[in-house]
Amino acid sequence: MYGRGAKGYTPRTLAATASRAAPGNSATAPPATCARCGEPFAGPEDRRAQLRAPDLCRACHLDPRARSLPLETEIGKSWVIRCAKTLLRLITSPSACFRVVEEPVSHARILAFLATLRLPLWLLALGWAGIAGLLADGPGPLKRPSILVELLAAASPGPGDAPLGAQTADVLRLWLLLLVPVGLPMLYFFGGVLAHMGMALTGGARRSIGATMRAVGLALAPSLTLVAISDLLVVGVGVEPEIWIVLLGVAALLGAVLLALALARTHSTSLIRGLLVAGLPAVLFASIMIGRGLLEYYRLPFMPAPEIESYAPYPIR
Repeated sequence: MYGRGAKGYTPRTLAATASRAAPGNSATAPPATCARCGEPFAGPEDRRAQLRAPDLCRACHLDPRARSLPLETEIGKSWVIRCAKTLLRLITSPSACFRVVEEPVSHARILAFLATLRLPLWLLALGWAGIAGLLADGPGPLKRPSILVELLAAASPGPGDAPLGAQTADVLRLWLLLLVPVGLPMLYFFGGVLAHMGMALTGGARRSIGATMRAVGLALAPSLTLVAISDLLVVGVGVEPEIWIVLLGVAALLGAVLLALALARTHSTSLIRGLLVAGLPAVLFASIMIGRGLLEYYRLPFMPAPEIESYAPYPIR
């Protein structure tokens, strides 16, 4: 009855076994779609059972391009080593990293990975700036307002109608820097929601919203590492805006490319569609980083400082 052929159980035997399953166990039956590409199985002969993972179709089972991430497979090993190996694999072979999606997605693990890359340098930048402030001899020298204040003042209809004052911008700059640990999961969540909406509106999403959030978070990991380095250079060292904009441009370009690959491979669609959908979370990421950076500088990169007309410089205490 359970005769085996050269390739395992015959389709006829599998169909007979499935037909004898109890009706009460239908809720616990494995899904009838491939865990990697999301496509339904063409038949029992198309299904490949996995020992410790959901079933795959024949095409995905024979796909040698998929590579799992050490973050999700090397459980029990050093966390720092797993994060470093995952970051390296995301940079060297990004296309292969998103062909396998383990669902349900462990969002806590992805957020912990992003926090490991982003927060240590952020803490170092905060400590550097705090020590410099404590060692300063009294109030600092007069400082020009943020260039963002001057841009908003120039766009306002009247001289007193600027939506952001100089002192308010300085407080906002400090608060945005302190709230980086809160902004990290918000970027992960809203970026995933935007990307999933884009997938749903351009032909349908084959995977869950959790898989889309995973793709967005992992794709932005190298870019968030560059942002952490730029925070240290801007807040701690005080580099020129030209260096900051180059680092941010590399981070934004790298994030857009990895987002396109991640979304295309996760949802088994074309790279063109992945690139179109990746524009939504990429614009969200770039706009947040540019806005935060402009609060730190009094002039635009590669441009001279504008003249101050409506207010005087103020001391930084």
